[in-house]
Amino acid sequence: MSNDYDYPEELDDLSGRERRRAKKNWRRDDHAQRMAWLRNQRQSEPTSPAAIVVLVVLLAVVILGVGGGLPRLLGNKSKDDGAPIGVLTPGRSVVLPTAPSTQSNQPVAPTSSALTTPPPESKRPSAGATALASTAVGAWARAFYTRDPAAETYSALVAKCAKYMTPEVASSFTAAGDPTYEALKNDGGKSTVLGAPVSAPQPNAEAPVDTPDRITRFVKVTINVTGKHAQRFDLPLLITLANQDGQWVVSEVSGGTGP
Repeated sequence: MSNDYDYPEELDDLSGRERRRAKKNWRRDDHAQRMAWLRNQRQSEPTSPAAIVVLVVLLAVVILGVGGGLPRLLGNKSKDDGAPIGVLTPGRSVVLPTAPSTQSNQPVAPTSSALTTPPPESKRPSAGATALASTAVGAWARAFYTRDPAAETYSALVAKCAKYMTPEVASSFTAAGDPTYEALKNDGGKSTVLGAPVSAPQPNAEAPVDTPDRITRFVKVTINVTGKHAQRFDLPLLITLANQDGQWVVSEVSGGTGP
């Protein structure tokens, strides 16, 4: 704004002091009128697009923050999302949609149903069944890890021990093979079992709960190996057995495959 003022002509008739005071008051009033005019002009101008965007963003933040949506906007989970579902953690109920009815006269099915976790198995095997399962584990361990590669093949060994295993386990052993068996053969050695004590699994072993049809046992097989690289070592195994036709057989083996 220009500082050159066009004073009214009537001010020239005043004395020097009065004229200076009158000009000062006139400039003050003129400045106030100019500022008021600028404010009116700015208010009458349309809002710029940038200002509209800023206003919308601020309004959205306020609304989402009050309604609980701000955490999701910022990428954080709310407390209702729950903890991540783990392998051993039962999942939350799943709602299944109901298929539409093909006939109008049929009763309408519920719109959804919730899946619930089945109740835990409450029955436990008898002491006699547990003893039979432990005996089967020890017999299997002694037979399977007593090896003479010069006298029989690995497939023949598995076939000899098949009476202690389910057909699926025996087939998987035959199909997978055992490189340690060939190494023992190349070394000109044999392996014998010095001990195979069987016990209940430790609580931290994550073994399944025993039922009348399934029992899990822990066995530590002490193996003595002869040949060029003679050695003695312990092989810990977690064995699950299934009751088939009144006989306990190995249905799962967790651990090493052999010496």
